[in-house]
Amino acid sequence: MAKLNIEKGFVAASLIVKHLKGSLSEEEAAELEAWLNADAQHQQLFDELSSIRNIEEGIQKFKNTNIEMAWQRVYQKMSENWFTRLRQNKNIWWISAAATLMLTLAAWQVLYHGFNKPVINESLASKYGADLLPGTEKAELVLSDGTKVALGAHTDSIFADNGSSIHRTANGEIVYGKGETTSAEAWNTIYIPNGGQYMVTLEDGTRVWLNAASTLKYPLKFKGPERKVELIAGEAYFEVASNKEKPFIVAANRMNVQAVGTAFNVNSYADSDSSTETTLVEGIIKVKALNKTNTLLPGNEIITNPAGSIIAKADLESVTAWKNGLFLFKGRPLPEVMKQLARWYDVEIKYDQFFPEKKFFTGEIKRNVPISKLLEMMELTGIARFRIMNHEIVVLPYTP
Repeated sequence: MAKLNIEKGFVAASLIVKHLKGSLSEEEAAELEAWLNADAQHQQLFDELSSIRNIEEGIQKFKNTNIEMAWQRVYQKMSENWFTRLRQNKNIWWISAAATLMLTLAAWQVLYHGFNKPVINESLASKYGADLLPGTEKAELVLSDGTKVALGAHTDSIFADNGSSIHRTANGEIVYGKGETTSAEAWNTIYIPNGGQYMVTLEDGTRVWLNAASTLKYPLKFKGPERKVELIAGEAYFEVASNKEKPFIVAANRMNVQAVGTAFNVNSYADSDSSTETTLVEGIIKVKALNKTNTLLPGNEIITNPAGSIIAKADLESVTAWKNGLFLFKGRPLPEVMKQLARWYDVEIKYDQFFPEKKFFTGEIKRNVPISKLLEMMELTGIARFRIMNHEIVVLPYTP
């Protein structure tokens, strides 16, 4: 039994390693998919072992690990009565043991020898004391019955909820089918954590990009005279499928945005002074807030807070930069910039007691780089100095 389990562990781990390297054949991809679908714990383990942060931690452990002794400990556990005691865990331990060791060995190549993961700049990391990797496609989906499903990239599978099919694609998106549901009140909620982003294609064909620290609630099937979703928190970009008979409505922070077939961005983060910014890219939308309805034209935005609403010209390039994989700031207050970094890199921000209050930053950089590259660019402008420690960024006064 132990030998069989070790072999299974090696097979599963080998497939995950090849997946990380992008070298899976069609047959191996099908084998990995079958293994993931065989047990919910397999998918959970896959997501954990595929995490860049977990692999980074594995590398650090690898540097101080005697591999021969580690394998001896694995074999010793195999010879004991662990499988009897761990039967309730569906033998997940043997997979974890073999997979973790193999992935630790492979991680050095994956991260440091030009495969599909970002490479950490060691000189910058030492300069700032540490480094942080960018966010990835990850989320948690809560089904209509309360079941929670971990979502990540590089997994292609189909499951169902209340009669509707849900396709989890390999590029970090879930797509809802047009099947009828058995209940008019069947809703899903998707939570995007700090350090994450995800896409949702609703059953009517509307596409939604969700930024880090965002939550969206929506029905499995749009029934009745309107299509209504709720942006509970965060930021989302909507490309609404045209349907003149059924207006599309986004409820966010005491405000309703009504559209028919348009593209717009809604920013409703809780740390934005209770303001909600709705920016129209194309089409026409109506924004109802504080018992007043405003019609918005392309290129404009409406900023709504408890005191009222203001319509202004929008910088579409900056507003939609996050969706296009960029950080783009044009004279933005530094605290606003740092809030975006905090959400994307899942890090805390602290300011030195002597740091000046009013600072503004202009710059552009891709969102898929380690944070050290962004901090270095900001530092070159003379806006501040930075230090990374204990998973937090300290903002210091700039000194030449």
